[in-house]
Amino acid sequence: EGAAARRSAAERVLEVLALHAASYRPGVLVLRETGRVAALVPVRGGDERDVLGLARELDALAAATPGAAPVWVGAGAVAPSPAAASGSREEADLVVRVLRARDGGPRHALAADLGPALDVLRVLDAVRPVWERGSGPVYDLVRTDLAAGGELVRSIAAYLDAAGDVGRAARRLVLHPNTLRYRLRRARERFGVDLDDPDTRLLLTLAVRLAT
Repeated sequence: EGAAARRSAAERVLEVLALHAASYRPGVLVLRETGRVAALVPVRGGDERDVLGLARELDALAAATPGAAPVWVGAGAVAPSPAAASGSREEADLVVRVLRARDGGPRHALAADLGPALDVLRVLDAVRPVWERGSGPVYDLVRTDLAAGGELVRSIAAYLDAAGDVGRAARRLVLHPNTLRYRLRRARERFGVDLDDPDTRLLLTLAVRLAT
């Protein structure tokens, strides 16, 4: 019952946001779906930043609603015509996914503000089916370790994010550097994963991003 009540409250908040978006300016088209609101907004002078005003208003309105769950607002690039708006809609969905993954970051953004993050997400979506069909040492390491809690995967992820700097990665993990070195050595000895090999590092980078 509690979960159903929360879902109902979230849908009410989204209904308020949909009404606000529809009244933002003439010509706005709004589509309500379960768990989301999509708005097609005519922009002034083709400037995609023109929609930031609506994004800020929706963010503030959601934040000011008592008991409302967090709401993220993403804006895709300007489409040349309503018929081409589906691409912008898909990009807005990617923006929301990036924002949700960033702990404590902003809750609204334009696609242009996120740099390579959107392209990385597109790459991960494209390679996910390949990863799910794969096999070998990296796959064995990731799948086995995640089933045991993911300690080794998190350690490798921090090491790769730190470009191989053990000290920096250990500080991020709040570990002694020797503890991290032991975990990395365990990855090599138990699973045969060579972190000095560039192809292995690339595959591991993709694997940990897909898994975390």
